[in-house]
Amino acid sequence: MTAEMISTQTCSTRDAARLLGISVRTAQLWVEEGRLQAWKTPGGHRRILVESVDRLLLEQRCAGMTTSVPFGMLLVMNDEAEGYALQGLLSKLLPDCLVTSTACPYDGLLRVGEMAPEVFVVDWRVGGLAADRMAHALLGRARKQRMLVVVLVDTVKEREEAQERLPGAAVLVNVPVDGDDLAAIVRAFLGSGGRRRRAGVHRRPDALEEQWECLAAR
Repeated sequence: MTAEMISTQTCSTRDAARLLGISVRTAQLWVEEGRLQAWKTPGGHRRILVESVDRLLLEQRCAGMTTSVPFGMLLVMNDEAEGYALQGLLSKLLPDCLVTSTACPYDGLLRVGEMAPEVFVVDWRVGGLAADRMAHALLGRARKQRMLVVVLVDTVKEREEAQERLPGAAVLVNVPVDGDDLAAIVRAFLGSGGRRRRAGVHRRPDALEEQWECLAAR
C-alpha cells in the first residue's frame, strides 16, 4: 500500500474525535482500548483508520446515540503547502467544520464520494482535471444535498475564463484567499439550508438570502 493510499484512508485523532462527537482524549483512549484502529507515522503522529471511525459511527446510530457530526469541507489545491495552510486557517475560523485538503484532483473526487462534503473548494490552476469540469460534474450530481462549490482564481484572466466556463451556481473567490470572507460565505450557505448534518442558526430566510447573494457576488 502506498503512502498516498494510506493518507486517503486515515484521519488524525482530532478529526476522528470531531466525527464521533467525543474529546481528543477519549479518542486516544479508544485507540488504546482497540475500539479505534490506528498506526503511527515515522514522525510519531497517530493516524486513525477511517474505516474504524465509520464502524463506530454506525454503532452509535444503531444504538440511538446523539452525535455532534461536523459538516465537511474539501480543498483541492494546486500547491500542497498552500492547501495545508488554508486548511489550518479555515479549521480555526470554522471550528465545527472538518476540513481536509489534497493536491491531487483524482484523489479529491474519490474523497467527495467518501466524505460527501457540504463545501468543495478547488483551485482554478489545479493540474490533471480541469476545475470547470469538476465543478460541472459535482453540481450536476448534487441532487440529494446542496453543495457549495468554490473556485479560486488568481488573475483577472482566470476570473474571466471561470465566469465563461463555470456553471452559475459556482462561487468565485480571489487568491490569496481572505479566510474571513470565505468563512462568511460558507456560513451563509449553510445557514440558508445547505447544511444537512446539524441544525443551523435560525434567521429570517429573506435576510439569509440577501447575505448569501452579497457574499457570493464578491
